[in-house]
Amino acid sequence: MLLRRTAISICALMAAFPAAAQDIELDPITVEGEFEDTFFGDAIALDSNVTKTGAPIALTPRAISVVTEAEMAERGAQDVEQALQYSAGVFAGEFGLDNRSDWYLVRGFRPATFHDGLAARYGYYNDTKPEPFLLSQIGVLRGPASGLYGNGEVGGVVNTSSKTSAENSENIARFQIGSHERRQVGLDVSHDLNGDGSLRSRIVALARDSETQVEHSRDDAFAIAPSITWEPQAGTKLTLLGNYQENQASPMIQFASRFGTLEPSPDGRFLDDSLFVGEPGFDRYDSESRGVTLLAEHRVSPVWSIDARARATRGEADYRHAWWAFDNFETNRYNSDGTINRTFYRAENELETFGADVTATAEYALGSINMQTLFGLSYNRGEYDSDTGYGEQIAPIDPFDPVYPGAPEIAVIDSPASTVEERGLYVQNRATFDGRLHLDTGLRYGEIETGETTGTFTSAVVNAEDNAVSGNVALLYAFDNGVSVYGSYAESFRQEVVGLDAVGDPFEPTRGEQYEVGMKYQPLGTNSLYSVALFDLTKSNLTIADTENPGFQIQTGEATVQGIELEAQTRWRDLRFDANFTMLDTENVDGNSIATVAETFGSGWVTYAPEVGRLAGWELGVGARFAGDREDGDGNGFVPDNTLYDARVAYGTDDYEVSLNLRNLTDDEHFTNCDLATCYFGEGRDISLTASVKF
Repeated sequence: MLLRRTAISICALMAAFPAAAQDIELDPITVEGEFEDTFFGDAIALDSNVTKTGAPIALTPRAISVVTEAEMAERGAQDVEQALQYSAGVFAGEFGLDNRSDWYLVRGFRPATFHDGLAARYGYYNDTKPEPFLLSQIGVLRGPASGLYGNGEVGGVVNTSSKTSAENSENIARFQIGSHERRQVGLDVSHDLNGDGSLRSRIVALARDSETQVEHSRDDAFAIAPSITWEPQAGTKLTLLGNYQENQASPMIQFASRFGTLEPSPDGRFLDDSLFVGEPGFDRYDSESRGVTLLAEHRVSPVWSIDARARATRGEADYRHAWWAFDNFETNRYNSDGTINRTFYRAENELETFGADVTATAEYALGSINMQTLFGLSYNRGEYDSDTGYGEQIAPIDPFDPVYPGAPEIAVIDSPASTVEERGLYVQNRATFDGRLHLDTGLRYGEIETGETTGTFTSAVVNAEDNAVSGNVALLYAFDNGVSVYGSYAESFRQEVVGLDAVGDPFEPTRGEQYEVGMKYQPLGTNSLYSVALFDLTKSNLTIADTENPGFQIQTGEATVQGIELEAQTRWRDLRFDANFTMLDTENVDGNSIATVAETFGSGWVTYAPEVGRLAGWELGVGARFAGDREDGDGNGFVPDNTLYDARVAYGTDDYEVSLNLRNLTDDEHFTNCDLATCYFGEGRDISLTASVKF
């Protein structure tokens, strides 16, 4: 297994260790005979870079899930949100139909979003959504992770990984047609530039023309990600990755009234899930992004190795949206004649980021104890600007039989840009005793500043400045039969509460802490994985009303989640199984269940893929996604449970594959969440036919 490592001040770090530090060889986990190869590679990932240590998932004392390229293709995932719908602990799609962003909760809280190990989201609606065809995998680290990643939510980390020339890959052309006039073509081409494999290139590209489930809406895209890798010697690798993506899409989300969706409208009718209350020709979410990423690996000596990654990006979005106005609450958001009012909104959004993460890893022995020590230095900055405006509607519309009167002229008002700058220094250490007992410890110091600017990033006025120390500790014992048991503690912080208390002091970052115990089982000689995790997660420093100073807030509130997660990925003869179940007990700062979170949810997928006989080459897959009741955070407005079914039929050889995917097979009209005023439509039946060819 290739361990990813990185460095800061190499000479000083090496001098800090005794000269007697000796070369050691880590015990690998060997898988023999039972590989889950599919047309798009292994269906089950045995390791993940989301913890930065390179340790196998089975020997990592944290809850981790990985969605592979093969799983994304098998499930017919059209975005990251859909790709995560079969992952333990992840409640994906909380706002239903929405082209502006991917929405998911991990253990009841929003996670931090990373791409290729670097922070990927600042503000909202100023960038493109990741395209699954351009990704090699999606890693999920559940629970606080500030010891590794700095400023971030208590839910954990979701990290998407790019396809690059650093990986061995086959040339693939992919053609897809589907529901709502969807037409998409993808191309993944690699080339050995000098004949000996030391200089390789890869181009991954996608083009799509598509309508959507929502009337008068689009989901068009073009993306290209060229990369080149230079490997001058064993242990040294340098990759340069470019990315350009352009989407011409529609917001899709309608903010429809609860009455006419989950409950009857005032006149007893129900709206269709293709509802569009926007304005044709006006509604749009046209976004563009450009980025350059540098990935470097170098082994300095038998003990030391370094890893560095840096990325600069720019993004823009022309966002225009007419939605169901939040008024007329006494008549369920309808006018007396059954029409509705609409809010017209326009935003010109921009984003500019730079991020870097450099680590140095030492692998050595202290007597009989094998050590892996990782030192890291990170820097992130982002500037995001949203200039907005609102317009008065020309006339109300009837949502059951709309006649669209046109859109008003909207003047966009310039406003200062928001800035974020973060610096972090961290260390992680893994001590292994007798090859069985693993002690992981980590500590990170981080500084973060946020502010506003009307000029360049360096001219920003700092409005808030904080620093934090975050730690983590875990213990895992691995038995000879493939069973590992562990316990862990981890912390997080996030600078998110803006404002002052009654005495003029700024609010501190929210904090998170998690206690987790679990068990993992990887049967010897297989790539099956089973896991169970029990956890107690708390988010503190939340604001509540200051009863002694009306109009102000104090920072003493907490939200808690306790839960259990079960996950299994395995194979028996010609059957592959992927199943998970999550049960949560959540409580928000007001003592109610956390909004939009199902406290029980789970999924299962079974694939029948005979390797020999008359049916060899055929695959049949069926899946089910269950979500329990969801509340609105105020103790009412719940959404009833629902179960959705997916299916796949495919035939393939070593050179090509043709697959038919059906999502929401029974076309169940459902809602991802509701409150007392609003409901969000879920995805209806979607059918896609995909042909993939290797050349």
